[in-house]
Amino acid sequence: MTNNKTLLESETNRAIRIQFVSREIPVENLIGSSTYILDLISYLCQKDYEIEYILLNYSPNGEIPWYIIPPSIAALTNIVAKNNLRIGRILLRFNSLSDWLTALLRPVYNLLLPEKLKDIYRFTRDRKGKTYNEAKPNIPQFWGTPATAEEIAFANSRFVKFKPDVVIANYAFLGSILDSPFLDKTVLKVILTHDVLSQRVVDYQKLGIPSCLMEYNKETEAIELCKAQVLLAIQEEDAKVFQEIAPQCEVISMPMSAVPHSHTVKQVPGRCLFVGSATDHNVYGLQWFLKYVWPLVLESVPHCSLHVCGTVCNGFEEAFPNVRFLGRVNDLEPEYSNAEVCLIPLIIGSGLKIKLVEAMSYGRACVSTSVGVQGLGEIIGSAVLVADTIEDFAAAIRMLLTNLDKRQWMEEQAHKYVTEKLSPKAVYQPFVDKIEQHLQQLATGMLE
Repeated sequence: MTNNKTLLESETNRAIRIQFVSREIPVENLIGSSTYILDLISYLCQKDYEIEYILLNYSPNGEIPWYIIPPSIAALTNIVAKNNLRIGRILLRFNSLSDWLTALLRPVYNLLLPEKLKDIYRFTRDRKGKTYNEAKPNIPQFWGTPATAEEIAFANSRFVKFKPDVVIANYAFLGSILDSPFLDKTVLKVILTHDVLSQRVVDYQKLGIPSCLMEYNKETEAIELCKAQVLLAIQEEDAKVFQEIAPQCEVISMPMSAVPHSHTVKQVPGRCLFVGSATDHNVYGLQWFLKYVWPLVLESVPHCSLHVCGTVCNGFEEAFPNVRFLGRVNDLEPEYSNAEVCLIPLIIGSGLKIKLVEAMSYGRACVSTSVGVQGLGEIIGSAVLVADTIEDFAAAIRMLLTNLDKRQWMEEQAHKYVTEKLSPKAVYQPFVDKIEQHLQQLATGMLE
């Protein structure tokens, strides 16, 4: 398709322009969806596309009125944020004087205020039900709601200025953004779905778990999806659902890419690893594992240990035997190198589990529930063992920790699958081809 892009650019005398519209800034190693977005944008940048990232959340740093854009995304795209002035990698929000005063006075509070006065402040604050650290980083509390009139107006202003060839809405609940009168039929409208949101609601309801998407069902999801011409599904099972509920859309199955990693340090005998963000499905899954499965594993393999990495650690205060909560780790390579088994003990959720793809890229044998391996059924029994009961999950871990030949064979299968099926070109090029096909049709029409 390279010649098609060259023809289009020769007619328009500019690079192809793509706009992402999102409520969150993707931060490396923070949450799976961010890793996925960064990976996709990185591939699109290799095609010399001009990319703008529209941030609808005017306060990406919570109450603090400034935010430093991570270098990983700043190097790939131009970020514009609602109600913010950008200076270099710094976003400055000036619509709240009280937030600026609070942020500037916080160092004085921390360093100079006596503890007795701090206690009085904390007591008053807690009685009001406001705790500064309650919010999850970079994710607004209205995350799963439809686009507001203010958000739509800001996106429209950017459409007028940037004049995109492609607009990608991040998640289906932002589909109404694509209904803009400033996006004519020449613009390719796309939704990066991540997962089937209506199915997530059903799963949460079955387990009695609260969700910010409780009023979201298949009908409301279909309405949003139909605003787009192209739906990007993160795995094949999701793609089939989208094709059923939005048959007029073209659905492209597009998992996250991966490349094989080598190891510089040796595995630690008995070491298990869980990597995850502070999303509900990770917290609930890990709670289930630590409460029911881990004691059985320790009974049969007393020397085993578990490292937990990521913001999921924020959901745990209790100590567990042979378990270390490491929090967010900037470089996960040593942790994957040390691990003999990676765990995906998820009991709810849809979409593709980025942690599973990442573990396979490091050539690690995995144990997962059926939920954790959705969309990757062909690797069951080769790179991953699937178990859905407490006893079976513990037995699978025990088997891999004590059977070197089986574990090494699974490690080889993991690297083989990543190499053959998940290379950046294999997963992202079909979407690039669709972009260039669409724009080539426009260019041909203009020539005629």
